[in-house]
Amino acid sequence: MTDEPLSNFRYALKMAKIRDRNRGRVWDPCYKRWGFVWKDFTRDHRDMPYLRAVAIGLALIFFFFIAAPLQWAAMRLRPDLARRVPLAFGRTLSFLLQVEVATDGLSRASDGPRLLVANHVSWIDILVLCSIEPISFLAKQEIASWPVVSSFAKLQQTVFIDRKRRRAIPGANAAMAQRMLQGRSVLLFPEGTTGDGKALLKFHSSHFAAARDLLADTEEVETVLVQPIAIRYSSPSAAWTGNALLLPHIWAILKGAPMRCDVAFGAPLPYARQTNRKIIAQEAKAAIVDMLVALAPAGEAVNPLELEAATQPILPWAKSA
Repeated sequence: MTDEPLSNFRYALKMAKIRDRNRGRVWDPCYKRWGFVWKDFTRDHRDMPYLRAVAIGLALIFFFFIAAPLQWAAMRLRPDLARRVPLAFGRTLSFLLQVEVATDGLSRASDGPRLLVANHVSWIDILVLCSIEPISFLAKQEIASWPVVSSFAKLQQTVFIDRKRRRAIPGANAAMAQRMLQGRSVLLFPEGTTGDGKALLKFHSSHFAAARDLLADTEEVETVLVQPIAIRYSSPSAAWTGNALLLPHIWAILKGAPMRCDVAFGAPLPYARQTNRKIIAQEAKAAIVDMLVALAPAGEAVNPLELEAATQPILPWAKSA
């Protein structure tokens, strides 16, 4: 009987070691008589999420009050210098979020108007792509009213659209065409929302018509390059799906383990005046599927059919073949 308190105490300490992820007090129901047993775990590990959160806040303050005004002025005086600010912004926040970015393929194969088409997994996609090259985005109208975020988005010449109004599509496409004529690459998420990263959702082709509008307004340009991009994360925790709130997801990323984001750039698809936007949308989707399969880690089973791979017919006349 005299050994019972000692054995209970040892058991409680063992439970504390097993649950070290809690980084704090551990309560064991089998040890109610002896109260709380806690261990002061490594403070560095426990406090790192808070330190990174503070660092992100300081970075946002710096970019909002110092870098953003400098970029605004440089856009009129030194356009080449202005393009460095969003690169620094994306790389800084990606680093603080512990996201390692790895690229495959050429981000810009040639000069000329370019429409980027990517699968959408998370809000992190924006930071990752901004860390690679300056890009204008097509975003939902709600973002235009978000504090701080809207200011950064407008500075990058983001095109906002009310997804609930189909009549807003032509105006958004015209704005996208104008950005491309000005030499900026425009990114489109054809799924229109985020997925889990394991499968692609339906690709909407409405905004591919921005390339058609550009060609209709400019006789000097013969083709617009539509470049597919595949985004894949090493951790499923990166996915931001459904009605998940933004701040809790950011905190989960800060507390989580470092992750890797692979970004693969596919061969550009030429969009000419006679091109069918629905067909090129499916071709871009097929290319993204193939790249996602290629990016899968060794030993991970990936079913291309679940991703709607390129083996499926994408041309009207291919169904009868």
